[in-house]
Amino acid sequence: MVVFKIIVVIASYFIGSLSPAIVLCKAKYGVDIRTLGSGNAGTTNVLRNYGKKMAVATLLLDILKGIVCYLAGYLIFSSYEIGLACGLAAVLGHIFPIYYRFKGGKGVATTLGLCIVAVPKAALVAVIVAVIIMAVSRRISLGSLLGVLIFTITVAVMGYDIFVIIWALIITVIIWVKHRGNIKRLLSGTEPKFSLKK
Repeated sequence: MVVFKIIVVIASYFIGSLSPAIVLCKAKYGVDIRTLGSGNAGTTNVLRNYGKKMAVATLLLDILKGIVCYLAGYLIFSSYEIGLACGLAAVLGHIFPIYYRFKGGKGVATTLGLCIVAVPKAALVAVIVAVIIMAVSRRISLGSLLGVLIFTITVAVMGYDIFVIIWALIITVIIWVKHRGNIKRLLSGTEPKFSLKK
């Protein structure tokens, strides 16, 4: 049983490694999205280069990865902890995809999908905060950073056990580390604002 659990967690990593941003842009435009804009294989970079429709498709598929991998672990083993482990593996796969030389996205959308099904109340609080911050600042990175931070704080305040709190903290640290370039630009005032004109 332990071996089977490990296999499912590893499979979640491989599922997470599938990048909608790279696959969709390559299929429709023949271009690797990582060669454009910020170089990130994620929704924001797709939005800036190819518009809303491609960005929404990328976002939804990335979210779906987190949902599917969590549910796989949770339903197969009737284990909340294995579900969280599978979800985390999917996030790591998205960020460090084996199919693309370990150069992927920043993990926010996949984390969102995971958190929506794993810790829905805390995820709702985080999403509300993130959306408000994005709307006011027009900076997706700022909303993402503060949203995931609020998520971890909310998990702790809601009284989840230490395993879940540590899991949430690990995800927060990963997201913040992946956004270190954005953090530098936010502090210097050079982080670009998003536009929905396309």
